[in-house]
Amino acid sequence: MTYVPSSLGARYWRARLSRWPVFPLGAPVDGYTLLLPVPGDLPVLLRVALAVVGDQQALYRHETLVIPDVVTPAVRAIVKQARDRWPGPLRMRPFPVPERWALPRLNNPGRNHALQLITGTAHAKTSHVVLHDADLFLMQPDILDRQYVACVDRRLACLGVSPVWDDWFAEHGRHLAATWELCARTDWLKSFVPALHMAHENQLFGERHAFDTTLYPQAITHPDQIGIEPTSDIVHLNYVVSNYRYFLRNSEGSFMDNRFLLLFIRLLIDVFDASRRDGYRLPSLVDMGAYLGRDDTPVVFPPADDGGPYQDFRQLL
Repeated sequence: MTYVPSSLGARYWRARLSRWPVFPLGAPVDGYTLLLPVPGDLPVLLRVALAVVGDQQALYRHETLVIPDVVTPAVRAIVKQARDRWPGPLRMRPFPVPERWALPRLNNPGRNHALQLITGTAHAKTSHVVLHDADLFLMQPDILDRQYVACVDRRLACLGVSPVWDDWFAEHGRHLAATWELCARTDWLKSFVPALHMAHENQLFGERHAFDTTLYPQAITHPDQIGIEPTSDIVHLNYVVSNYRYFLRNSEGSFMDNRFLLLFIRLLIDVFDASRRDGYRLPSLVDMGAYLGRDDTPVVFPPADDGGPYQDFRQLL
């Protein structure tokens, strides 16, 4: 089960993330640190994330850490504005150098998200962390506290709200939790080399397989320590940031927005960040409306009469 990097990039991350940074944190405090990994060039998602988790009760929440993949003036301003009325400490934790400079150029959502988890966990002063997705909406005010209590009561290493998307693990008898709204013990996360939490290929069950964020540590942890408690009290668009990053990386003409996620971001911008609507690297809402039904535009959408994708998008909205 030794991680043997197979590419130059993988070797870099294996060496770079070979140990956890040491901060003078003292003994962990009972409770959880809420980690908010956000795309710095989409500050509207930070506004939305703070609004969503700001409505959550915070009986066990010790601190909230905003971890942008790129630090922008808009992110700094939003955190500063929210801090005065926030229940408990609200701090921003940027990436370490040199990743703070290098990663924004790559537009790699998987690398960003993993380093956001690692950065937040390294700074956490609590026994647990909860990793919130900026495109996920919590429909009851006690979901995060309830999840933390369940994780502690069941003595789990981690507890998620959804099973992981990759069926390969279930086929091998491992039922893993997806990362969104994942509550995890800080000492469990830190018991693994940080690089193992990052997406990578590794050998397990006699096979070579790709492991997404946290999945390799979950897969080699005793199954009784991994919990999943599905809930109908969330609405999750899924992969909004990833889709946006792939759009920015696209250089082949039209980009297929097959689940209307770029349109969703543009709707959020125009509703919640109208004063900065022209500062985003997305077509305008008027342009996106004109793109519907066409296949020769910078963004292409599935036909509305196709049923599935458009119906799912409208239902989530």
